[in-house]
Amino acid sequence: MLQDHVMSYFDELDSLKEMSIDANKAFMDLLVLAVIADGEITEEELAQLDEELLRLPFIWDKEVEADVTAHSAVTRELLTNQRNEPGVMDGFLDSLAKRIDTQELREIGMRMFIAVTQSDGFCEEEMQMCHALGAKFHFDAGHVDSLIAEIAETM
Repeated sequence: MLQDHVMSYFDELDSLKEMSIDANKAFMDLLVLAVIADGEITEEELAQLDEELLRLPFIWDKEVEADVTAHSAVTRELLTNQRNEPGVMDGFLDSLAKRIDTQELREIGMRMFIAVTQSDGFCEEEMQMCHALGAKFHFDAGHVDSLIAEIAETM
């Protein structure tokens, strides 16, 4: 059951359609991270990723889509090869927080991130990543936990 403070799906779409190319890249980075957060890429995660991508405006503009997709390939390479290096994940999360800079977009991004990470089950590493991202977005742990529980109910 969605709570009153939660934006409707259509409100989210309205907010997302106004994003800059850099914000689209940041959301793509966020979703790439969600897919590889536990070090395993599953069909369920890829299916949920596709569902989330359809909400982002870049997918409907072929020129922008090519730019964002190329960017995401670099991100995936970085995260796949260096995610366990000291400071890489913290710096990456800091970058996301700078580029997704409104609380409204952070809330939407957090929901998307949780949906992808939960799509194939939810391990401790993914839970920790949700809390680390939430902290960078200035959400308290209770708020992150409530989002996780709420999204779990709908999946």
